Amino acid sequence: MIWVVIGWRGSAAPRMQPITLLVALVLVVFFIWVIVRAQLAGRRKGVYYLRYSLFTPAERIFLAALERAVPDGVRVFGKVRLEDIFGVVRGLSGADRLAARNKINRKHVDFLLVREGDLAPLAGIELDDSSHELVERRQRDVLVDATFASAGLPLLHVPVQKSYQPADLRSKVASVIELAPRTRAS
Repeated sequence: MIWVVIGWRGSAAPRMQPITLLVALVLVVFFIWVIVRAQLAGRRKGVYYLRYSLFTPAERIFLAALERAVPDGVRVFGKVRLEDIFGVVRGLSGADRLAARNKINRKHVDFLLVREGDLAPLAGIELDDSSHELVERRQRDVLVDATFASAGLPLLHVPVQKSYQPADLRSKVASVIELAPRTRAS
């Protein structure tokens, strides 16, 4: 038991050494700090914040041009997860299915063109900026390209630009939609 005696000269309690008093004081201050910090942490809103925009400035410029370039009956969705577009074929072992899903579950395509009536995917569009020159990004692009090719869904790569020629973009979109699968397996 620690006895803290200040100015008491009775024989009931032993006199404390200054170092013991200092250690006791540091421990009390530490425990108060821990309690206050825990209470303040409970008042925080959370660990997430709201991003300014879903798209980068370059993506917003492209999206505006793309929305003007798609034909009637086609809608544009942005940042769609590959796992929301593609499924893993049946017949694989559980481990192989899981491995295949894990390869695509944290990746997305910049833009997805879908048929307006049933929202069936028609084509993907990747907006390629300078980050696509990095080694890890190239590896990611190879996987995304292979995923689209494996499922028979066309993927258009468009280099990022300050502005886009409407007729040129309209032509590229029409060409990629022409390659879209006509029938679907449910």
